[in-house]
Amino acid sequence: MSDSTSGAAPLNWQPPRTGSTLRAVLCIPVGVLWCMLNLPWMIATMTFTPRYFEKHRTRITRSWGRGLLKIFGIKLELHGTENRDLEGAKILAINHVSIVDLFVYSAAWTDHGTMIYKKELGKIPLMGHVMRMIGFIPVDRSDHRASVKSMAEAADKIRATGLSIWIAPEGTRSRRGGLQEFKMGAFHLAKQTGAPMIPCIMRGAGEINRMGSKIIRSGTIRVDFLAPLETSNWTRGDLRAQAVELRKTFLKYLPAAPDTPTLADYARAEAAAAAAQATRATE
Repeated sequence: MSDSTSGAAPLNWQPPRTGSTLRAVLCIPVGVLWCMLNLPWMIATMTFTPRYFEKHRTRITRSWGRGLLKIFGIKLELHGTENRDLEGAKILAINHVSIVDLFVYSAAWTDHGTMIYKKELGKIPLMGHVMRMIGFIPVDRSDHRASVKSMAEAADKIRATGLSIWIAPEGTRSRRGGLQEFKMGAFHLAKQTGAPMIPCIMRGAGEINRMGSKIIRSGTIRVDFLAPLETSNWTRGDLRAQAVELRKTFLKYLPAAPDTPTLADYARAEAAAAAAQATRATE
């Protein structure tokens, strides 16, 4: 794994060729064994030596993710880590591709971190138990009231303890690939806390774990932590516009999901709105 600091993220980065299906299949039992050995150890550590776990939480979390990446032959390139490592509370806005995201963001974990995850992941044996014990925040996306309650809990934790929280504004991964439209939860969270929002652009994961496949190939994943967005001056009335602006930033690096607005669509809409405003001004 490689880390680097500042420098503009290239718009046209392309991942190297991925490894073979045979290698990927042979790695599955090793990856399962790694989880079977590490997750019970993490549960025991949190249960019997909680102070040790709290002191080494970041290192332990990163080790779990980096171990899985190594097993599957995935090279992780992190860029802009000075933005990830800013002092104090922050919201790390990530794009959601597949189960590989969990490996990647665990390997790239930040101090005082937590994560909002969909409730269904809590059903995974051992992993779900670990996520609850660590203090990750589940969201039931089928229940709006429960989802709002989870976001309020996250806001309270951020304000009280200065947590860094990882959240996918898309809500869930696309079933057809590409970046989906953003839901409003992350933006309400930013409004409630005033914590800066760090756009985290992940590329290469879709090639390593292709849509609809359970095979995780070897290859390279790149994550760019972009400059933080100031949210303390956001108002409730402009949150939807802020969501569009953030999605436009992501779309500079990622393709849009089918049947969702592209950068060109946003540009046409803005041009039409400007023309309409100019016409009204001359009337």
